[in-house]
Amino acid sequence: MIQSKLVTNSPWPLFMLSVGGGWWLLMQHHLSMGGAAHAHASSNVFLMWVLMTLVMMSTTAVPVLQSLHSITQHASQLIWWAFVFGYSIVWFGFALAASSLQLAIGELNLLDEHAGLNKTLSAGLLVTAGLYQFSSLKQRCQSECLAPMQFFLRHWRDGVSGGLKMGLRHGVTCVGCCWALMLLAFVGGLTNIWFMVLSAAVMAVEKFPVIGRRLTTPLGVLIIIWGVAVFVSLF
Repeated sequence: MIQSKLVTNSPWPLFMLSVGGGWWLLMQHHLSMGGAAHAHASSNVFLMWVLMTLVMMSTTAVPVLQSLHSITQHASQLIWWAFVFGYSIVWFGFALAASSLQLAIGELNLLDEHAGLNKTLSAGLLVTAGLYQFSSLKQRCQSECLAPMQFFLRHWRDGVSGGLKMGLRHGVTCVGCCWALMLLAFVGGLTNIWFMVLSAAVMAVEKFPVIGRRLTTPLGVLIIIWGVAVFVSLF
């Protein structure tokens, strides 16, 4: 009976509930901060990055998870959840690195009251993120996100341990695709929930198989223009 339920039950309701709950917790976290980054304790910073990263990137992972569900819908969904767990581990590591970066630059007084970088660093990060959109590494990583079925054909591993390994691999690929866009939270303000919603939407669309490629180049151009505009505003 238990095995039958594992085979037939869809993971989507619980997954979507978890993602929705994560967005709610992230909203509550920002409201508790009163819209400003007054809480710079390492635990608060780490919690914010974990919530922000896992919620945003789980949202963008829907296409690859849908493909995996199509493959495993007649098998134990433990494989699907193992993939999600492996994927989350990688982004958890990114959250740890990003929160450490925030604490380091905070110690140097390079953040404003909304936990955004000063204009000089913001301009540099924007131009860097914009140029990365045109890099070969970005293109290779994005290719695996845009063609999830091909990813599974090339890297398929059987069983729960296989699901975990595939999740870890795809998580690394996803970081390679989106790390620069994620770090733009330092520009938009780490307490700006609407910037996070917009960023998650943009990164999700960039992974859609049909239109993702069409967004990458104009997005890179727009980010570079934004960076140049911020730099010009310094004078």
